[in-house]
Amino acid sequence: MANKSILRGEPVIRISRRADISWKGITIVKASSILCAFLLCGLLSTIIAPGSFFSFYGGVFSGTFVNFDTTLATLWDAAILLLIAVAITPAFKMKFWNIGAEGQVLMGCLGAAMLMKFLAPHVPNPVAIILMLVLAIIFGSIWAAIPALFKAFFNTNETLFTLMMNYIATFIAAAFSKANKAVGSTEIGTINISGHEGWLPNLFGKDYILCIIIIIILVFGVWFFLKFSKKGYEIAVLNGSVRTAEYVGINVKWVTIRTMLMGGALCGIAGFLIVSGSAHTIGGNVVNGRGFTAVMISWLGHFNPLQMSLYALLYSIITIGGGSAAGDLGYSADVATVFSGIFFLIILASEFFINFRLKFNFHRKKKEDDNPPSETMVEGSK
Repeated sequence: MANKSILRGEPVIRISRRADISWKGITIVKASSILCAFLLCGLLSTIIAPGSFFSFYGGVFSGTFVNFDTTLATLWDAAILLLIAVAITPAFKMKFWNIGAEGQVLMGCLGAAMLMKFLAPHVPNPVAIILMLVLAIIFGSIWAAIPALFKAFFNTNETLFTLMMNYIATFIAAAFSKANKAVGSTEIGTINISGHEGWLPNLFGKDYILCIIIIIILVFGVWFFLKFSKKGYEIAVLNGSVRTAEYVGINVKWVTIRTMLMGGALCGIAGFLIVSGSAHTIGGNVVNGRGFTAVMISWLGHFNPLQMSLYALLYSIITIGGGSAAGDLGYSADVATVFSGIFFLIILASEFFINFRLKFNFHRKKKEDDNPPSETMVEGSK
């Protein structure tokens, strides 16, 4: 009797982890995902406002790079987002999931705003700016040190702890703004609008240039610290294993606290730049969610400041430009939030294709049974 065979169905899609992928392949996937994200934003705009596909991209350009002032505003938005992302990167590299950048930046804003309101009108402007910067760093560092101390000595969950600290900071900033509200308003409004006490000076008559230069220096400094310093090496060891770090003599508790203090100080500087160099006010929404967005920027950039700067710039283009295009085309500027969501979704999807390979099987194969039944023996045969 002939051997029996069976039909065995193969999976239609098989997912396997890539052993390795070249930089060329990564670049192609990333570039394709960015292009796809911008195309999907244009298609969404066309659905909302039929016939606006090319007009959408014209609106994005006019809102971001049409002249030097809009270019500076776009670069400033990307730069401050990059600084916050860089501030939380050292903690992420040692697997301390600091989700509290929003609150830490907000406390830096509060420290700077307090001195801008009560001290700056009574002292020389350089002195006021220096003191505002110092207090912003202190406030940001303290707000970051609190969850670090609890993690180091009580092993609390740093993700939830830092997340809750954001809401406390928001209420404190909002309370300060309402307690010192301007006449006829429910908030503090623009501080020192007449004399500009405590405001960072303009360079070449333009806003944001000094702030952008400061951020570039800080980002380069953090990159150098993580890559070439002994303390940066200790953070890298903690990223591998806490037991390994303890074995080689690294004080894990102190490194945790020290790294969070540094991140909090950078967030405090970001808050100072927002108040003194841009917003000139304080409130619960002055950071505008950048602390949460920075988490995505840091992760998408794989903790590399160069890659993070690219994503920060693209995010600023799609949000600022998308809002400008929405105004030009007559639909709600809130759609710009949807554009940014599409951007992040597509970029995150690209990470999947970088790390995994898909194999499609559109047919079924015949395969013999591993243990086929033996042929029936004829009685009396040998």
